[in-house]
Amino acid sequence: MKIPFLNKKKSKNLDLEEDPVFLALDIGTEYVKSVIYKVENDTANVIGYSRIPQHSKAMEGAMVINIDNVVSTCDIGIGRALVVADKVLGSKCPLPDYVTLGIAGEIVKGVCIVANYEREDPEMQITDEEIQEVVKNIKDQAFSDSVEDIAEEIGINSKKIKEINSHINSTYIDGIKVDNPIGFTGEEVTYRVYSTFAPSLHVNSLYEVAKRLELKVLTIDVQPYAISKSYKGAHKSDFSSIFIDIGGGTTDIAIVQDGGIVGTKMIAFGGRVFTRRLAKDMNLELEKAEKMKLDYSNKKLQGTTEKKIKKILEDDSRLWAEGIEISLAEFEEVEEFPAEILISGGGSELPEMYDALISYPWLTVLPFGKFPNVKHMYPKQIANINDETGLMHTTHDVVPAALTSISIKPAKDLLLNK
Repeated sequence: MKIPFLNKKKSKNLDLEEDPVFLALDIGTEYVKSVIYKVENDTANVIGYSRIPQHSKAMEGAMVINIDNVVSTCDIGIGRALVVADKVLGSKCPLPDYVTLGIAGEIVKGVCIVANYEREDPEMQITDEEIQEVVKNIKDQAFSDSVEDIAEEIGINSKKIKEINSHINSTYIDGIKVDNPIGFTGEEVTYRVYSTFAPSLHVNSLYEVAKRLELKVLTIDVQPYAISKSYKGAHKSDFSSIFIDIGGGTTDIAIVQDGGIVGTKMIAFGGRVFTRRLAKDMNLELEKAEKMKLDYSNKKLQGTTEKKIKKILEDDSRLWAEGIEISLAEFEEVEEFPAEILISGGGSELPEMYDALISYPWLTVLPFGKFPNVKHMYPKQIANINDETGLMHTTHDVVPAALTSISIKPAKDLLLNK
């Protein structure tokens, strides 16, 4: 059943007396997930949600390769989320005007820049204007070198690299970590600013998708950053963990140490690799191979078929774990890795992925203080989300929940300025 969002009469809901709604879109290689939500205080109340299959020729390695196909799938997905919202509200849901988009892919790169400075007047309270000035100075002084390094790494002209977003991910005032520096006084301030970049083509394709859906972009955020930043308690100084999100086209990695994000990595190895392997080895069409993979994950297969699939997936899962090791080794600044690995995404439901992580010889290949504890994570562990639909409950739904959570502040800022 198609419920086209674009065929609905558009309304400028920010001008209405009723509370406006916002949209978060996780445009994945295998699925498009649409979240309709309202922002109240510091909470996102989710009133609409949908998860629908992506067009088979729309994405590759988390990158848009066919805008028309992506727009068509998003259109249907948003429409279905709005139908859910109508039922939750008991009335017609206003249409969203602003969207938060997730971005991923092997060519999305992040850098962490540490800025130390002494304030001229330690007794004056820190303001948002002062913070923005610091971020601007960091960009002016450090971005050109970062962009050159990234351009060289991925092999394109630096002029074709575009900033996605920059966040202050941790702040220390006179040696003490604070969650939000605004209103504090102090002399010596240290900001850890995390900035992400990607080829302009990759970023602009998302803006084009939003434009064709007649939506304005509220923010674009790198998905592993969104997960690690919005995880409950991740900002605390005693929190450290490795986040691994296994999507259809990529596996996204983020490391948090002592409440601050060290960095993110993405590898072009996701659930679609396993689908293609099953299709090849069992002589199946991709759609049938995907269904068989999902049935296997949900323990619906038995006997010879189950054993055959297990054997096929075990070989590739070991290769995948080796890719995780290589990516982690690139975090040269990490002296000792966190003793916890949190996994999410549809691919994490394959038992072989979990088994590959818990059987890998981490202690002999990387500086782990002790063997890491591997756990699945779920949307309920994402901060400041109230899911009124009851539909966001699997590991599949972690990324859209995280994108919703991380968009609360820009949504509040937008509402305050209206």
